[in-house]
Amino acid sequence: MTKISVIMPVYNVEKYLPQCLESVLAQTLSDIEIICVNDGSTDDSLKVLQEYKSRDERIVIIDKANEGSGVARNTALAIAKGEFVYFVDSDDWLDNANVLEKIYEKATADNLDILIFGGLSCYEKDGKIIKSKGGYSLKNIDKKYFNHVFSAKDIKKDVFKFPSTTWTKLYRREFLLENNIKFQHIKVGQDQLPFFHSMILARRIEVVGEYYYCYRKNRAGSAMTVKKKKNFSPIYVARAVEKLLKNLGKEKEYGELALGKYFAKATSWLGKFEDDLKDEYYAEYIGLLTHLQNTQNGWWKYFNPTVKDGYWTLKMKQFVAKKKFMLLK
Repeated sequence: MTKISVIMPVYNVEKYLPQCLESVLAQTLSDIEIICVNDGSTDDSLKVLQEYKSRDERIVIIDKANEGSGVARNTALAIAKGEFVYFVDSDDWLDNANVLEKIYEKATADNLDILIFGGLSCYEKDGKIIKSKGGYSLKNIDKKYFNHVFSAKDIKKDVFKFPSTTWTKLYRREFLLENNIKFQHIKVGQDQLPFFHSMILARRIEVVGEYYYCYRKNRAGSAMTVKKKKNFSPIYVARAVEKLLKNLGKEKEYGELALGKYFAKATSWLGKFEDDLKDEYYAEYIGLLTHLQNTQNGWWKYFNPTVKDGYWTLKMKQFVAKKKFMLLK
């Protein structure tokens, strides 16, 4: 059996794709497949993929219309053959040639569903690559979880202290398939639902204190570089998480914690949303808030935002609502 299926969505990254592919093809773990999903690129990304495939038969190319990285990952997962699955973004790269071998050996030795590790923030300056642990460090995770196998039941209140990024995890493929864990079809934050879904079901999880992945910062045109809030993704994540909890019968167990987390994110976006779409976002947001107030117990019962509220006003209102909820709980 193929040991790891590396899944790589590709969209208009011809400039960065070679570095990513080279870092994967150079891995000391050779029994891998690299499933590259060309998601309707309009540049020469597909040509780059075809050139690399002519050199290495481990590369599998799926060429499809643009639907976003979430659908691209799901499409690749459906045909993956590896014992484990690792998701790589095509403008990033693996930090060294031993990454896949190390994470595979750890995951198999401890029979894991999920192995978690750190990622480096990387950017170019004066022709050199600058690396830092930055926002993808493991500092928020309690030391008791490092190099120790634990389950979803052990981390109920700590679940959101773990990194949500998909490229900081190696997954057992059968675990994903058996639990129908998939990415959302939304513009940004596609990995939030599968992160939460997997972390509340996994029986064997482990964290290692290594930093194996290089996340490219400040790439022109990337979803994370574009700071404007012009889509409704946080609202869709919150609704999807609520639906997931209902389907799994885990509303009482995780509802207040998870919906509080994702509704707070949607609230944060309200305070930063672009003016041309803010009224439309607010209408959708208020629909979500009203639904939660009528059906779910949480701090939002005492929350009363307006469309004119700025980011810090919303923060203050949220703080007051949380305090009131805790006092009257």
